[in-house]
Amino acid sequence: MSRDLYRFILKRRSIRLFKQKKVPLSVIKKSIDAGRLAPSAANLQFLEYLIITESSLRDKIFPLTRWAGYLWPKRVPPKDKRPTAYIIILINKKKTKNPDLRDVGAAGQNIILSLLYFGLGSCWIASIDRVNIRKLIKIPKNFEIDSMIALGYPDESPRLETSSKNVKYWLDKRGDLHVPKRPLRSILHHNRIR
Repeated sequence: MSRDLYRFILKRRSIRLFKQKKVPLSVIKKSIDAGRLAPSAANLQFLEYLIITESSLRDKIFPLTRWAGYLWPKRVPPKDKRPTAYIIILINKKKTKNPDLRDVGAAGQNIILSLLYFGLGSCWIASIDRVNIRKLIKIPKNFEIDSMIALGYPDESPRLETSSKNVKYWLDKRGDLHVPKRPLRSILHHNRIR
């Protein structure tokens, strides 16, 4: 494994505040291509992706998303810090009746790590209003909306914390985001569950 890849994995945090700088479509496409090449159960390849970059559409999608549940409403991005693009992850039900959601996880993580490689931040959002997003964009019924990845150039640098008890992320007095992760020793078992 490349040392750079390992560093990217350790560095990755959800970003919820973005600079209002346009992301090149070519970069988004390259990141989706990385998602396309992720493992797929039985190689069914049922995932498809819808890129949203148009400003008016982004403005209509934003209220249909829910941000940072532990910090709501403090960490809802203000208008001048909102994502500059979205990737909607779709399940094409014509390709499978029983999608293996591990495909979504593998593809989504590939996309997020690729975005990070290109200097972008992202936040994977599952708490979305699927009914109204479908109506807004006129997504055909054979597509199930799984989730979306909000993205853009980051305007924050969340800090990693180690905590075996608390999983809630929090803001310090300066407004910096702290993200607790369980320590390796508390989740790793070797040969038997202790």
